[in-house]
Amino acid sequence: MLQCAMITTIMESSQVTIWPPLYTVKKSTRAKQVRLSIHPQKGLTIHLPQHTRRPVDIDALLIEKKAWILKHSALLEQASKKDPMSLPTSLLLSAIDETWQVDHMQNCAKPTLFAAAGSRLVIMDKDLNIERAIRLLHLWLKKKAVQQLIPWLTELSLRHQLPFNNAAVRNQKTQWGSCSTSKNIQLNYKILFLPKALAEHILLHELSHIQHLNHSRAFWRLLSTLDPHCHEHNKALKTIESELPAWLY
Repeated sequence: MLQCAMITTIMESSQVTIWPPLYTVKKSTRAKQVRLSIHPQKGLTIHLPQHTRRPVDIDALLIEKKAWILKHSALLEQASKKDPMSLPTSLLLSAIDETWQVDHMQNCAKPTLFAAAGSRLVIMDKDLNIERAIRLLHLWLKKKAVQQLIPWLTELSLRHQLPFNNAAVRNQKTQWGSCSTSKNIQLNYKILFLPKALAEHILLHELSHIQHLNHSRAFWRLLSTLDPHCHEHNKALKTIESELPAWLY
């Protein structure tokens, strides 16, 4: 599993950070272990498996993850200064070498988005509802990622003889990708906005989990044979989140 940065809020660097942060506890049938997620509107959420064998010490968990929370808070603070409610005029999908112009037409009762000639995305709506337009862009990006990232993953899988079971694309909040014990891989469609080398690193990272479902030395040895610059790429992923468009979140 490869994580990406997301966070809620943090005080200005000159002020004292409020601790512990506000949070919501949510039980999930899909969660296999305790995890944290942070959303700009929903804030910090602690996800618990539906059936936990023993009580979770929330205070201890927050202390354990304090560095993660504070680090990613700074990244979200940077992203929030980009005016996340602005509708983008173009999409630079560096991973697949594509640039799309985004246009808006106010002559359609039902909100819709379609791809036009000349790498243009046209959003048709009766008024310029930015939140609705951004939701349409997210849906389009998910379809685009299915069309582009999964065949790329499949090609790498065949080349390196690391077969997976199924692959899917999600709007994951805290991960670039994940691989389950059933060899099912999930990819984040935000990968489309990354440089090609980092995008491929993520795909190879998840494929390496086919053999090693951990981050052991054996895992990193395998990944380094597939991606000789894996440590540099992994380090770059820890900071690149703040460079992505804020509306993606």
